[in-house]
Amino acid sequence: MKPVLALFTGLAAGFLLAGCAFDGAPAPQTVMPEPQPQAPAVSEPVSDMPSMGAVQDIGTAPFQRPITGSCGMENFQHHVGQPRIEVDSRSLPANYRVVGRYSRVTMEYLPERLTIRIADDDTVESITCG
Repeated sequence: MKPVLALFTGLAAGFLLAGCAFDGAPAPQTVMPEPQPQAPAVSEPVSDMPSMGAVQDIGTAPFQRPITGSCGMENFQHHVGQPRIEVDSRSLPANYRVVGRYSRVTMEYLPERLTIRIADDDTVESITCG
């Protein structure tokens, strides 16, 4: 009887150890990417393409101003691109806010509120309603 008990004990221990070694998940397989076709070398320029125009310096381009607004923003657009300190707060409407890059602001849209955004260089980036 003892050899049979030893056999069952050995088998049970073997199954327990085998269960620890195998978690049931399939072994990961490495998928090799398919080779990409090489583009043929072009030895002469393609004549069907139009020539490129002259490159313009956009750093000196005028600021694009908004077309409409409901908070009176049209009256303050001349401040866009100017230093922040040139905006006289006494000329602003009662409901306005000044927003920098890292300012915490609420996200509700108030059409009567004037929002002045300041760029990193302390100039007025935009003036909008909201």
